[in-house]
Amino acid sequence: MSVHFKVVERPNPRDLTLPNKYYAHIVNGDDITFAELAQLISKVSNLNYGSVVGTLATLVEVIELQLIHGRQVRLSDLGTLYLTLSSEGVDSKDGFSAANIKRAAIRFRPGQRLKALVRNLKFAKLGNNGTTAEEDEIDA
Repeated sequence: MSVHFKVVERPNPRDLTLPNKYYAHIVNGDDITFAELAQLISKVSNLNYGSVVGTLATLVEVIELQLIHGRQVRLSDLGTLYLTLSSEGVDSKDGFSAANIKRAAIRFRPGQRLKALVRNLKFAKLGNNGTTAEEDEIDA
């Protein structure tokens, strides 16, 4: 199965005076909700829906606690979650305080299995009518 993309015209964000160019844009399907994800997991495992929901909800809480304590959370083949900070620079170490921190963000670094997934993707260009053409399939 291929990942669908369409071609869109965009300006160059670094120089708006340059002519527009055409770029690939992924065509995403619907989002999957937490409940739908739990339901799918329960169907492909020997766990009931309630157990899956409870486990996933607990996982979120444990991840929050670990990130707050400055730990990276490694989730096997899925990947690693970790915090990053953005701050203003100051002239001296002593002049820096928590007030210089502008924001924190949670980052995700994919694991080997997800990296392999991305390396092995196939792409299919969607035409104007929303269908794909076999000759347009491209390996990643």
